[in-house]
Amino acid sequence: MRYAGFWIRFLAAIVDMVCLLPASLIYVLLKEDNYGYAFLFSLVAGWLYGALFESSSWQATPGKRLLGLRVTDLHGSRISFGRATGRHFGKYLSGFIFGIGYLMVIWTERKQALHDKIAGTLVFNKTQSNTSLDNFVISEDSKTEAAFTSSSHSPGPSRWILAGFDSNGHVVRIGFDFNDPRLSNSGLFIGRALENSDLYINDSSISRRHARFFKKNSEIWVEDLESTNGISINGVALPKGGSAPLIPKGSLTLGGIIFSIGRD
Repeated sequence: MRYAGFWIRFLAAIVDMVCLLPASLIYVLLKEDNYGYAFLFSLVAGWLYGALFESSSWQATPGKRLLGLRVTDLHGSRISFGRATGRHFGKYLSGFIFGIGYLMVIWTERKQALHDKIAGTLVFNKTQSNTSLDNFVISEDSKTEAAFTSSSHSPGPSRWILAGFDSNGHVVRIGFDFNDPRLSNSGLFIGRALENSDLYINDSSISRRHARFFKKNSEIWVEDLESTNGISINGVALPKGGSAPLIPKGSLTLGGIIFSIGRD
């Protein structure tokens, strides 16, 4: 998945405005008798519409869902109603400064508007399917390549492949062999520091030493190494320093990158 850009989010907002037309009609009718009640109704209707939908299992308002967008926290997990509320009212500030808060989507690294920065949220475009990531080839000199630093393990049935998009929309792939002896010893370290990483990811959302893959009871586990932006498995965030088994054909979020998990 990629971060959602300005125009697709703008179109989603138009769809949501259409969905809120009944509430707008009630606002007009109330306004004729009592402006105060009308203003309060419009404020509450817009708030509940956005916050309830974005904190639901949809993780999106109807407009966003229609266009394949999803709102998450910085770990790629579902947001709470409180965070969705903060995001909604942060939009007022985005608009008050001549709309610049909305335009920030154009130039910020992870396409965050001001209200996304305030609430700590990201908006992803799910129409960029992860299922086709294995068809991409990353060149050896690519700055965004996640390189498997040891070539002694050739691809085979036991090889794990993780693929996702970095903050610039480039494909990132990491891979390792289930039988790699390091998994049973120190583990395989994932991070942004090339010299200290077995699996290198050059993305600002990844900590210098972000995570570790290791083998436990014939399963592959992932451990959070006190990373800044955390780890999630299938949308469930790990606690700082926590670990959990890696699920084949699931998803793993490291920082701001959502990887789909597969096996060769």
